[in-house]
Amino acid sequence: MKHHSEQPSGARKVSDAEKYHISHIDGKGRKVPASTDKSPKKPKKTKKPWTFKRVMLRIVLPIVLVLAIIVGGVYIGIMKYKDHLLDQIEYIPRVENPTFIDEEGSVVTLSHYTSETSFELVEEEHIHNFLLIGIDSRDRNYSEDGSGSLADVIMVMSVDDKAGTVKLLTIQRDCYVSIPGHKKLQKINAAMTYGGPELLSLVIENHLRVTLDGYAYVNFYNMEKVIDAVGGIDLEVTKSEVFHNPGGLNDNLRDLNRLTGDPDDKYSLSESGFQHLNGRQAVAYSRIRMVGNGIYGRSERQVKVLNELLKKYTELSTTSKLSALDDILRMIATNISRDDIEKYAFDFLPNARNLQLQTMGIPVEGYSVEGEFDDDIRPGDWSIRCDWNGMVPLVQEFFYGETYPFDPVPEIPRAPKHTIETSDDS
Repeated sequence: MKHHSEQPSGARKVSDAEKYHISHIDGKGRKVPASTDKSPKKPKKTKKPWTFKRVMLRIVLPIVLVLAIIVGGVYIGIMKYKDHLLDQIEYIPRVENPTFIDEEGSVVTLSHYTSETSFELVEEEHIHNFLLIGIDSRDRNYSEDGSGSLADVIMVMSVDDKAGTVKLLTIQRDCYVSIPGHKKLQKINAAMTYGGPELLSLVIENHLRVTLDGYAYVNFYNMEKVIDAVGGIDLEVTKSEVFHNPGGLNDNLRDLNRLTGDPDDKYSLSESGFQHLNGRQAVAYSRIRMVGNGIYGRSERQVKVLNELLKKYTELSTTSKLSALDDILRMIATNISRDDIEKYAFDFLPNARNLQLQTMGIPVEGYSVEGEFDDDIRPGDWSIRCDWNGMVPLVQEFFYGETYPFDPVPEIPRAPKHTIETSDDS
């Protein structure tokens, strides 16, 4: 039999919720019904509006910080790589009063042979002239410091910071000059033997009447790598330049290949005309001297190679430029300051567009004679006799765009003479 509990009359029926769940009093004394959940629900938070300040703090600022870290890291990496590149150069300390060997075989100082002049050497604040001496370290005639009697190339590079131009003056090494400490005239290249680049610089200043701001040895042994680093160059090559034997491009290639142990015919050209040359082919081309205008033709070819190299370099991406600089800078030994090298290598050249070398050669046509002369200087010695006084105004005009008064240069016997127009206005 079932039993039922009885509810008192008039009593309220108790719900299941009230029977099994207990309410509680909150912190403010209010009665709160108990929840059926095991844990009390948290009150919903009201979403704050997206104000400018919240956007800056939560989104923009973190992005900016991340970018700053990335950019800072890249900048540090670039600066470290720039230092690495600059470290490839061999820096030669400047000597205030360098020494050289006179004709008696004695060691003397340059200051002993300096003299007062009526006119200062030309000097412009925004134009800087640097002596470039091309050598080949494979030649046994060079000492450890690069000096020797067979410098392949003598050039003066003039950089105009304001106009953004580069001008290149090539000087034939067989030109007769007056060398301090030596009574007899000699070829300009002899200055390298007696006193290295310092004496050569002085001789050039004395004969061109321009200021040189420093010098650099450029080792052409690595030129092949540099040209390959920019992807090669494009040149028009004549049939005689390619196939002339001896001394043509292919013949010069055979000599270069033997030095590296490669087959004689490696990289040989099978035709003339417009050609894409790799580094070794371009070096072989620049060494041609038995085709056309002899040593003058060789100088012209060297300038063409340098011009195309510079053109290709300016067209490279930033990354490729840095890679090419790694090869170029290790070719150089110089007394030019690290700051100046950095300025020209990382500021001037990379920002140049369609940069073309403006070129001039010494001797200027019509201002010299050449050959073997039976006179009292050096009988039987093949030489170039220049009219330096006639060429000084031409060089000044080339570098500075105007001429200046200058002290006369000692005349060279047998050289032609031109009328010198000078002004007393400086």
